[in-house]
Amino acid sequence: MTAAAPPPCTLHAARQAILAAPPLRSLRATVERGGGPDTLICHDLTGDGESDMAVTVFSGGTAGDIAWAVFRPTPTGWKLAYARLHAYKVGLFRSGRDLIESEPVYRPGDPNCCPSGGFEQRRLSWNGRTFVVTSRRRNRTFQP
Repeated sequence: MTAAAPPPCTLHAARQAILAAPPLRSLRATVERGGGPDTLICHDLTGDGESDMAVTVFSGGTAGDIAWAVFRPTPTGWKLAYARLHAYKVGLFRSGRDLIESEPVYRPGDPNCCPSGGFEQRRLSWNGRTFVVTSRRRNRTFQP
């Protein structure tokens, strides 16, 4: 008997996975009305030999990407492994098997375009059950 092929890691699959995951219900209106999957990372993030799917969710407006999630493959499709639902102009990057989340730091009076506080970056690693923040740092640039 052969094992089922892993599901494809595509923006379409990410959209379907977001809409199917009950914990991501708050993103449904955004995904269905102009926003949706944006940055897609297909890589073995959990060390099990299977490609996982990390995806940011675009707001559809000036807020940029407002959430992100990681899904693990199963024989029947994608299963939610981690989600961050409340972000603003968040970026998601891969470093080895880790994810790096980057979010602007606004000071009072900063215009929406120009966060003067730099970018808060959090490195997340798989601990065998979920993703956990393993380090934090402030960076001058959006990308790590």
